[in-house]
Amino acid sequence: MLGFAILSHREPEQVARLIGALNALYDHPPIACHHDQSQSALNTRDFPPNVHFVEPSRPTPWAKWQIVESSLATIGLLYERADPDYFFVISGADYPTARPEIVRADVLGSGIDAFIDHFSLDDALDGDIVIGDAHLAHHRAPHNLKLEWDHYKRAQTKVPIIRFRPPAYSSTIARYPQLGGVTVALPFDALCGPFHSEYRCYCGSQWFTGSRRLATKLLSPSFDDLKLRRHYQHRVMTDESYFQTVICNDPTLTVINRTFRLAIWDGAHPINLGSSDYERLTDSGAHFSRKFLKSDPVLDQLDEFLGCGPNTLPRSSPYPEK
Repeated sequence: MLGFAILSHREPEQVARLIGALNALYDHPPIACHHDQSQSALNTRDFPPNVHFVEPSRPTPWAKWQIVESSLATIGLLYERADPDYFFVISGADYPTARPEIVRADVLGSGIDAFIDHFSLDDALDGDIVIGDAHLAHHRAPHNLKLEWDHYKRAQTKVPIIRFRPPAYSSTIARYPQLGGVTVALPFDALCGPFHSEYRCYCGSQWFTGSRRLATKLLSPSFDDLKLRRHYQHRVMTDESYFQTVICNDPTLTVINRTFRLAIWDGAHPINLGSSDYERLTDSGAHFSRKFLKSDPVLDQLDEFLGCGPNTLPRSSPYPEK
């Protein structure tokens, strides 16, 4: 059985369409969702009983530690309500791009605990870069490696400022002006940081697929994992390092550097996909792709390709509660 952990913060209609597609394709699988109600209102009572929501929701500002907390809470809720063999962490702007029989063949029985983009930051800074999915190469670009070192390992200090507009890289909905801060990385690693020879810093894309065994690991943090949480609480972009670091430092887990995801990046964000990308989407082998606008015609094309159009949506859930 497959389960799904969804992180969303806007476009409730798009979230509903995604859940409808998952229900049609996977016969009402267990689904847990964290929707940031502070950014857009979603009526959780509109969904069938196989869908559970993290309540209360918490604000999830772009690139902040709360995204990791919300991810863990969503995975935790999923496994409280069900016991799937594998789970997929996806965003509300994702959409399925592979038929369920292909997805099941790729993950069930694979023996892999984590399908996740990952590389050692120290090795990458030394020029030994492990290649993952081609569309995620920007994580390994020299300027991003420098930022990752600043974000995750170096000592930091914060200078308060008043922001009159959002930073260029941010997609979070907020009111301005507001009090903010500029983080300055100091030219040395943080004192008493969480990293050591047996617990190294890893980075990569935040969207991943994991086994039941991986869920148990993530929800039962070690001493080093808890120290990492404290270190990352006031840092940015930690959703692109926390899970990799926890997973890759556990030698009992089997990990593969493949995500079965597709996105086309332009700077800090993936671009919106459309009908011109249809063949690439359906030929990619990606289980999920992102991101899409809620009303883009390519979603109708994908529904037809997958066989999950409006007339195929089941009206009730056969899924038993755990």
